[in-house]
Amino acid sequence: MAILGSLGGGLILLGEVLSFIHILPWSRYVFPLFWYGYILVLDALNYRLQGNSLIRRPREFFLMLPLSVVYWYLFECYNLVIQNWLYINSPPERWAKTALEVVSFATVIPALYETAALVSALIGSRKSVRISLLIPATRHLFSLIFLFGLLLSLLPFLFPKFFFWSAWLGLFFLLDPINDRLGRPSILRDWQEGNLQNTIVFLIAGYICGFFWEFWNYWAYTKWLYTVPVPDMPHIFEMPMLGFFGFGPFALETFAFWTLVSGKRR
Repeated sequence: MAILGSLGGGLILLGEVLSFIHILPWSRYVFPLFWYGYILVLDALNYRLQGNSLIRRPREFFLMLPLSVVYWYLFECYNLVIQNWLYINSPPERWAKTALEVVSFATVIPALYETAALVSALIGSRKSVRISLLIPATRHLFSLIFLFGLLLSLLPFLFPKFFFWSAWLGLFFLLDPINDRLGRPSILRDWQEGNLQNTIVFLIAGYICGFFWEFWNYWAYTKWLYTVPVPDMPHIFEMPMLGFFGFGPFALETFAFWTLVSGKRR
């Protein structure tokens, strides 16, 4: 696993060189270098800390890659309507552009889960974070939350100017109640039981990944720019500061999506 970690570090270093010294066409392809490198480095750290890691579970890892592509294309569909970001300097050939998208989008879920595993390992020796009951245990509550999530998921298509933000919340409230009904891990069920451990782990993982997504994007040749309709405010790299807070809820959405499609039982 140390070899994979070293390989990951090498990919990140190569990506940094190509970001600051533009050598075309190679500088168009730095995103996969950064994020497969990131996954390999964190996987090596997770294996060292826990004796297990995502890549050591190849069936799970290789299922995660294509489903991550499907997952991110859901947000690309949202963006066709809300138009909150655009890509510049993409490969001119359609096949190359599509290949770059697929290879890049495949890293989203693995990167978040590798980060969450590392965060969990670093705080795992601590007692689970618990608070008093957050959600009353009513019979129909999760059904109401599901309907709320469905509404949030549809609003960006109906009123994109005002509800573009709900694309980063709706899927969580839509999918997490389904997970609970199917007997799978559920953040909402954790809240009902007063357990915030998973919530904290994935929120932290979301903001760590968000930082590196924006950090590596900022100097890249092929990159995305934001066109979010928000007032002028400080930016974190290309991202308006207010928008950066969406990375945490996005990580909770990712947890809900992967839990649903992977079929893991509680």
